Amino acid sequence: MDKLQLAHDVMKSAHKGQFRKDGITPYSIHPETVVKNLKLLGVTDSDVLCAGYLHDVLEDTDYTAEKIQENFGDIVLSIVKELTFDDGITDEQYWTECQNMSDDAKRVKVADILTNLGDKGEKSSHFVTKRVEALKRLLCDLEL
Repeated sequence: MDKLQLAHDVMKSAHKGQFRKDGITPYSIHPETVVKNLKLLGVTDSDVLCAGYLHDVLEDTDYTAEKIQENFGDIVLSIVKELTFDDGITDEQYWTECQNMSDDAKRVKVADILTNLGDKGEKSSHFVTKRVEALKRLLCDLEL
């Protein structure tokens, strides 16, 4: 099995039984859409695409950093860790820290933001404003 297929399978298993905020959509649709958006942005690097599938597993599941490293290597683990929200910081600090991420993590974050903005359902103006501001900053940093 290739690494990208394994990342997809691990993500599906890790997020099994989880749903998006609408309570209907399986959570796995989110990382699948993130990877589709990465591909639309021209990303072909398998480590970045694997990280797209796995970007929420440390934050939202029992899947461990050790398992990511064992199955996908240091690069994928590093990207996923950069994207994992630290409960010890504020949302504002997280969005500021996004500017210090590696370019690979920024690419995944851009795809993640685009996916979140495209989700169905009501979004507060604060939610949209914060993500659009972050998206603009990240896009300025990247040569996509």
